[in-house]
Formats: sequence, C-alpha cells, structure tokens
Amino acid sequence: MERSGWDFWNGKHVFIKLKSGRVYSGDIIDIDFDAKPLIFITIIDKFGARIIFSQSEIDVMKEEELR
Repeated sequence: MERSGWDFWNGKHVFIKLKSGRVYSGDIIDIDFDAKPLIFITIIDKFGARIIFSQSEIDVMKEEELR
C-alpha cells in the first residue's frame, strides 16, 4: 500500500489482529515510513501501553468508534 493509504489511519481508533494471534484496540499515534519496505505502526492500546509492529504483521485492521 502506498504512503497516502497508510496516512489515512494516523490518529484513528482501531481494532487490530496480528498474524501471531495478538489482538489490540487503541489509537494509532505514528506511522513510520523510514524503514522501507517495512512500515512501522505505533499505537497506544486501551491499557495505555505503547505497541509497535510492522504492517506485514497485520491480519485484520478496522476502524472502531470511540465509546
């Protein structure tokens, strides 16, 4: 996916399931394109923890409504 496609997600509240089976819900705070071809995504999860993973690890990602 090109950079502009990933920029859409920055600042969004999302549900993410990784290929490893781990599941996260939180806010995307950074999308790092400096390590191309990898793109690193940083979220703050619902517990306040900072989580970083690459786009290649994502199995499912969808926008969630804030409650």
